[in-house]
Amino acid sequence: MPELPDLLYIQKYLRREVCGRTITSVHVKEPIVLRIAVDVKFEDALQGTTINVCALHGPFIRLELSNNLDLIMNLMLAGKLQHRKLKEKAESYLCFSLSLDDGSNLNLCDEQKMAKAYLVKRGEFSAIPKYREQGIDILSPEFTLQTFRELASKHSRKQVRVFINDHTILSSIGNAYADEILFDAKIHPKTFVNKLSPHEVEQLYNSILSVMKWGIEKVEAAAE
Repeated sequence: MPELPDLLYIQKYLRREVCGRTITSVHVKEPIVLRIAVDVKFEDALQGTTINVCALHGPFIRLELSNNLDLIMNLMLAGKLQHRKLKEKAESYLCFSLSLDDGSNLNLCDEQKMAKAYLVKRGEFSAIPKYREQGIDILSPEFTLQTFRELASKHSRKQVRVFINDHTILSSIGNAYADEILFDAKIHPKTFVNKLSPHEVEQLYNSILSVMKWGIEKVEAAAE
């Protein structure tokens, strides 16, 4: 499952390579991954539109289209986005492909067919499970130590791993990075939040920031 550092790299790549491109045609192979909340066929709704914005919201990748629609993808456990350029081989397990005006293709691939692609009117997210329930962005300026202390107090009866792994509280820390964060903070994952000392809460907050920074740098270095 792609975690926040992976998704940030995907966002950066899409902004560089895909934003501004027009979708010239659409091929759907596995319609099971589609969730369409507009009265237009998926292919017809996307063809001829321009991808204006790529943004993240927790585990969701949002492509803002020029026709006042949003295409929002959740890659789930095994989904992949492939930007296939000319003469490159397509990934296996294609779910759908967006042909772009530069001859490349943006492909959603998933062997397990668990990935989801939601097509909705701009800003109408009620049809997307867990989209509106995302917690505070842990990379935002609003994620301060004081805010983290308040959240810890509010959710004091949770085990600490459950607490930091809950995307409705913190958006977003996946399983792998939760383990790294707790190891770095030297806190047992089954410790209840209300058993943490003020110093341990601060250490946990600092570990979230430092481990995510480390992960982002590692993903960037591996991808470039």
